[in-house]
Amino acid sequence: MIGWLLRLLLIFMVLRALMLIVGGIVRGLIGAAQVPGQDGSGARPGGVARSQGTLVQDPVCGTYVLQDRALAATTAEGTVFFCSERCRSAYDARAARPR
Repeated sequence: MIGWLLRLLLIFMVLRALMLIVGGIVRGLIGAAQVPGQDGSGARPGGVARSQGTLVQDPVCGTYVLQDRALAATTAEGTVFFCSERCRSAYDARAARPR
């Protein structure tokens, strides 16, 4: 009796896993076919809103960061934006080295 219950439970778990896998593949294919924010709302499938703002590139590591979140430093060349304090320190150390 317990053996049959365990078999039924195993079959249920396998079927549930297959349903989740197939559902994920279908949602991925449907999501890939849609262009996020095409309706003008800025919303992505799944309810995550796109962030608005200007992207700036960190001169040390090349990472793009939203200007609102970037660390800014004013230099002789103008304002430079960094993704982290680590990159800003590396930039300062590189600029302080004699050429």
